[in-house]
Amino acid sequence: MNGDNIVADTSLLVNFFNGSELSRKVLEGQQIWVSVITEIELLSFAELAKDDHKLIQSFLDHCIIAELTKPIRDITIKIRRQHRLKIPDAIIAATSIHLDFPLLTMDSDFKKISILHAIILET
Repeated sequence: MNGDNIVADTSLLVNFFNGSELSRKVLEGQQIWVSVITEIELLSFAELAKDDHKLIQSFLDHCIIAELTKPIRDITIKIRRQHRLKIPDAIIAATSIHLDFPLLTMDSDFKKISILHAIILET
């Protein structure tokens, strides 16, 4: 993967910020898209230190944030009804599906969505 558009989910980015070499390698050289849900999840952690908040925000400033548009909401509803995922995961999956970019994740729950091109990395 070099210079491709990808959607990075929260689990991948948490591992990235925790120093995962695998996460760093797969993100290198990619055009990273992030669902607004991932942005919220990363920045709203109650025990997030001020310096960590700045680091995450700086990283997100170099990503493209995908807002919660009507098409993404519609896909989210279908995914929730069919697969019973948690709402944040359904929104992240719907974002990837709508953009037609692979989802890079470390969360195996995304396996159950057949129409999603999920690249699930093992920790």
